Amino acid sequence: MSTPAADATNPTPTFFLNLPTTSLPPATTFYTTLGFTPVPAWTSPTTAVFLLPAPNQHICLMLHTQACFQQFIRPGSAVADARATQQTLFSIGCRDREGVDAWLERVEGAGGKRDPYVMEGFGEGEGMYVRSWEDLDGHVWEGVCLLDGGGDGVEGKGE
Repeated sequence: MSTPAADATNPTPTFFLNLPTTSLPPATTFYTTLGFTPVPAWTSPTTAVFLLPAPNQHICLMLHTQACFQQFIRPGSAVADARATQQTLFSIGCRDREGVDAWLERVEGAGGKRDPYVMEGFGEGEGMYVRSWEDLDGHVWEGVCLLDGGGDGVEGKGE
């Protein structure tokens, strides 16, 4: 697997999320529909690799078939069923409420589930606006924007 050259359209990832999937082709379509950028140089028959949309484009999502993912975890460990147990929550920074809501629309359009959990007041009491979604394998993601100008450090309107 060669490393793709970094430039403005193909930034160098600084953080990698590795997730198992029960079916790579529909998962690939799902994330492509959401606007994730495929990285063909790192993609194989058992792994699909993407960069997240701006302003999170330095984060790399690596989707692995169950058998491939098993190679990366402790011996004797089971690959978790994301619909039965949850160990992580993936949060994507957005500039504003409209950006968070745009994620929900894209997720539903791609076959994902909107709001598998809802924070009271969508997080307003915590100074943010938060909405959640579930991908095709049950992994829970959320879009987050800070309220009252707290999101000034997040670039990319609507993302």
